[in-house]
Amino acid sequence: MSVNAFRAALVVEGEYMAAWQYQMLERLLASGGVRLVMVVFRQPVALTLLQRINAALLNTLHYIDGKLFKCPVTAQQPTSFLNLLGDVSVCDAGGKRYHALLEEQALDVVIDLSAQAPLPELIAAAKYGVWRHFFGQAFERSDRYTGIREYVNQQAEILSGIERWTAGNTASAYIFAATTSTDGASINRGVERTLWKMVDFLPQRLQELLNLGEKTFFENVTARMQPLALAPPTKSASLGVVTTLQVLWRYLCNFLNKLFISLFRAEQWILLSKATGQVTEAGALEQFRKWLPPRDRFWADPFVVEHAGEQYVFFEELIYARGIGHLACVRLNADGSHTEPVTILEKPYHLSYPFVFQHQGNYYMIPETAGNHTVEVYRCEAFPHRWVFEKNLMTGVEAYDATLMEYEGRWWLFASMRHDQRCSPSEALYLFHADDPLSTQWQAHPQNPVVASAARARPAGRIFNSAGEWYRPSQNCAGTYGRGLNINRIQQLDVNTYREQLVSAYLPDGQHDMNGMHTLGVSSPVSVADAVHVHRRLGIVDRWVVKLNRFFSQPLVISS
Repeated sequence: MSVNAFRAALVVEGEYMAAWQYQMLERLLASGGVRLVMVVFRQPVALTLLQRINAALLNTLHYIDGKLFKCPVTAQQPTSFLNLLGDVSVCDAGGKRYHALLEEQALDVVIDLSAQAPLPELIAAAKYGVWRHFFGQAFERSDRYTGIREYVNQQAEILSGIERWTAGNTASAYIFAATTSTDGASINRGVERTLWKMVDFLPQRLQELLNLGEKTFFENVTARMQPLALAPPTKSASLGVVTTLQVLWRYLCNFLNKLFISLFRAEQWILLSKATGQVTEAGALEQFRKWLPPRDRFWADPFVVEHAGEQYVFFEELIYARGIGHLACVRLNADGSHTEPVTILEKPYHLSYPFVFQHQGNYYMIPETAGNHTVEVYRCEAFPHRWVFEKNLMTGVEAYDATLMEYEGRWWLFASMRHDQRCSPSEALYLFHADDPLSTQWQAHPQNPVVASAARARPAGRIFNSAGEWYRPSQNCAGTYGRGLNINRIQQLDVNTYREQLVSAYLPDGQHDMNGMHTLGVSSPVSVADAVHVHRRLGIVDRWVVKLNRFFSQPLVISS
């Protein structure tokens, strides 16, 4: 593009904004892609008596939740942003100075952080319109009720994103959407994850527009948003006594459910093997053979490698007494059994997800080392048991489950990442590319995060080809970590655009004594996956308890 930075106006309702908005603005200005040229202050809308009562109830709920689960809501803490302004022109909406500045400033974009309908003159003045955040399925303009209705209704995900208002249109257009996992116990945890993740939304999308230009950017927006088919905004009831009672009912049900699980169940990650079949049946549990580890440990994250006519499975082993994972390997026998696991790599920090690949006649492995804030690569000296450190591909990052793919002469690195400890590490897929898999100069994809969904983002194994199509396994972490597994077909992959389509999904949810699944190692003739095996101490009684729990877990409806 012909500009080095967008000229932007900021709309606020006073000198204080929520802490997450302050961090967003700070990051936006530090990026160099936006130059703030004016700030517009709007008078906040006065609350009615009922709204003040509802706000008091909501504050009480957040306070109780914070005490119960040691998670206060910090993202909504009022924070003064005046220190970020410098000599930026400031005005009140509707005043003479406001109109004069609109005539003087050639605005590219307006960033509206108010909770009111955008001003028509600002929509008309900005080349790319007014950009603002939305919250929840009702597409609210305020973050006040974030996560409340999703928690009450037991929805697995909280929707959030960016809408854009442009001249000549009576409604906004959605240009970005993401989902955050709700927390089964705490409202506040879901609120914190959602709002702190939203810090990145505007900086990333404006940087994408700056880097790619209008044509490619809006083509990406169409490709990104069209499959979601988001509904138009709906008017939803404010929080009141009824919603408060529903939240308290949910607290009680969740407590009793967790108490029952702690007393009468044990869950353990195990490995599963099966003959490789159709890609759309890759996660069908009834076809798998269980590998049960000793009860003092779990096995997870399997990768299958064929070497010298034999199949080997590399995986994470975690001994509960030690508390952090190390990497192990077994050889598959002709009858479907396997040899005893051998430890191949152990560090003072957690290791998992042993992604093994070949390059120029050597075997290399990229384990997950997010706890060390690195993406490390190891070279094999004697297959399959001796591995030595080669180099760091990335440092100073928190990257989970790095997965490589060679495609059309370039190497692509997929990883789930987060920029804030208060966010989930499983909800944003980042993509990088380089001309060599051992490069330390990985270039970030302009669409990052290329997938922003709690249900589909995090990698779940090696990307594989079937009938000329490429498929990316991904985890479903909506509602809980390792809830299920997806197979996604890659539709477009180049330096400007990434698109994929969900083709199959698996949510075990108790079937075949399995209650989760999150990695798939596709190979021929045998594929290996992992799953959460449920040890039921009460046998058939447990199954009846599950049915009762589902009945009582339905949203509590209180007629007025």
